[in-house]
Amino acid sequence: MRDDTLHEPEQALHVEDLTVTYGAHPVLWDIDIDIPPGVMCAIVGPNGAGKSTLIKAALGLVRPVAGHVRFLGRPIGQMRGQIGYVPQRHSVDWDFPTTARDVVEMGLYRDLGWLRRPGKAEHARALAALAEVGMQDYADRQISQLSGGQQQRVFIARALVQDAPILILDEPMAGVDASTEAIIIALLKKLRDAGRTVIVVHHDLTTVQSYFDWLVMLNVRIIAQGPVAQTYSAENLRAAYGRHLAMIAVPAAQAAG
Repeated sequence: MRDDTLHEPEQALHVEDLTVTYGAHPVLWDIDIDIPPGVMCAIVGPNGAGKSTLIKAALGLVRPVAGHVRFLGRPIGQMRGQIGYVPQRHSVDWDFPTTARDVVEMGLYRDLGWLRRPGKAEHARALAALAEVGMQDYADRQISQLSGGQQQRVFIARALVQDAPILILDEPMAGVDASTEAIIIALLKKLRDAGRTVIVVHHDLTTVQSYFDWLVMLNVRIIAQGPVAQTYSAENLRAAYGRHLAMIAVPAAQAAG
């Protein structure tokens, strides 16, 4: 039966009792998450913690064995086109013969339908999105000819062109140089400031406090969640990563406490 009932509509992302297993091995166990709208949220945890699996389960790309997910109170099936998703770079076939502009225009297929070709208006929207990420001069470049950081910016432009209220990015800073990372973070903060919810699977603990205002800390189970100022603590980091990593990931005075 279709469930049209709004559930936790005040939350950008609501996850309740979510469990995912690969065979008999639990990858996520009894996960409860609430991420409010209009924040820039990091999802962090050690390798194998289930960060990417959480994102894929929320988006309906992985089937959970229990639990449910709501975006702005609605199941994912009612949110198509309302969520911009940037997958990990290694999951994309970069040899596919297409240009940067073509990739961005793929984000408009919800509006166009698969049979209608993009016209002048769609070309203009794609170029504007590429300009937002500083890639307008590469619009006609084959995607395979771009650097890793440039490819990542093109995929962010594809998410932007949808004008979705929620953006989800799976390790967008992995493998990019410092200047590209700065461009990506500045853009994501701008989107957050404009009222969008930005959810990022992130790997660099040293930048969490300067980049994000909301945090979900995960290691198969939820370790902690909430505003970064309250959640990013030595105690929570030790619980997620172990004492050694916690000691180098938080200020010395806090770690000593």
